[in-house]
Amino acid sequence: PFVVASLFSIYQQMNLVESFAIASVIGASSLGVTAKILTDLGKLRSTIGMEIFTVTAIVEFIAIIIAGVFIEIGQASTTPEVFDFAWIFIKILIFFGIAGGFAVFVFPKVMHIINERLKVKAIYFGTIVGVILVVAWFAEIMGLHGTIGALLLGIALSRMPREQYLETSHNLHTIAYGIFIPIFFAGIGLHFVPNFIDLPMITIVGFLGIIIGVKFGGSYLAAKITRMRPTLTVTMGTMSKGAVDLALMLALLSVGLVNKELFSLLVFGTLIMMIISSVGLQRRLGREETPEENTQPVLMPLYFRRALSSSNAKDIMTKSIPVANKDSTIEQYVTKYLDARKVTHIVMDENQKLLGAVSVREINKIPQEKWSTVKINEIMNPNIKKVIPEESLFSIVQKINKQHFGLIPVVEKDDPTKVVGIITINQIMKMMVQKKKE
Repeated sequence: PFVVASLFSIYQQMNLVESFAIASVIGASSLGVTAKILTDLGKLRSTIGMEIFTVTAIVEFIAIIIAGVFIEIGQASTTPEVFDFAWIFIKILIFFGIAGGFAVFVFPKVMHIINERLKVKAIYFGTIVGVILVVAWFAEIMGLHGTIGALLLGIALSRMPREQYLETSHNLHTIAYGIFIPIFFAGIGLHFVPNFIDLPMITIVGFLGIIIGVKFGGSYLAAKITRMRPTLTVTMGTMSKGAVDLALMLALLSVGLVNKELFSLLVFGTLIMMIISSVGLQRRLGREETPEENTQPVLMPLYFRRALSSSNAKDIMTKSIPVANKDSTIEQYVTKYLDARKVTHIVMDENQKLLGAVSVREINKIPQEKWSTVKINEIMNPNIKKVIPEESLFSIVQKINKQHFGLIPVVEKDDPTKVVGIITINQIMKMMVQKKKE
């Protein structure tokens, strides 16, 4: 979307700064709407929810930085030189170094001292609001968008103790939804002019096509290339538009990088995209089944990559394999294995070749009155994922999180039907805890 929007803007006789500034906003994804939907549907901490949330947050963050750079250049009275671009990025690094260090190392300690020494109602919340404004002001001085400063501080807030976090989050939501968000959208409306329809038809169709069509296509292609599943659900989440896009467009308008007609057209396209992405994501998530065994703590891929980068399947796999007889009826199976409704069992044939797996999900699909006649091989799921002994734990975690089984079989490299062991999510958790102690 960024590349196509840049080329189209240049085609519309805009200069490079205007073109790249508009393209950075069009290419942005907004986390606000997506996060709200994931939270309301209880999917935020699911595997698919964490993936959508993380990708969208990264795209939004990059868009804010790029747009901030071009907004700063757009305010300059002279034509920017190569040194000007370099200096802007140097200032970004300086800001991230100072603000990031303060947010991670200083801010939590200061808040702890304030909370311990000053027993004043809402002192924690009041201090945080003040610091947010100071950091945002510091970002503006450094030539960056104030949102970047606020975002960094938000990262620091996530490290607060649970009690203070809940209190602060509740108070921020109250003020945001009660005052600032309505004022923000009213402000957008005050600048919106309906006569954007008088713009050339190619301009209207071109920008709307990029905002909606190219953004969807780019998100779908990216999800497909990176093998994120289900692809269409990830697409609907990562193509979302929202308040951040509108705020950046308002910033472009305020510095003269777009006129009111083009601003209104971009806002109109963003509103359409907000509806499409939000409705699409809700419908897609509504069709996704929540794994019954996804009660284990969500394992963060970044932490695993760092903590267990040198470990692989053979380091923790167990050869004690829970096996279900494929010819047993469901009634015989649940009678023989008292943990059948909690533990996934591997299903093999007479030659000990892997056929699939059976869990409580497969059992519950069959009415209980038919348990005495339906066999395990009729209900087993043959699509269980497999790993080889040399496969990294980071890769294994990703595979486990993309299925509803609480275990994954380890098979021979040359024979994917020969099971040599299994790995459960609990084994990985225990190893992670042990690594942390070491």
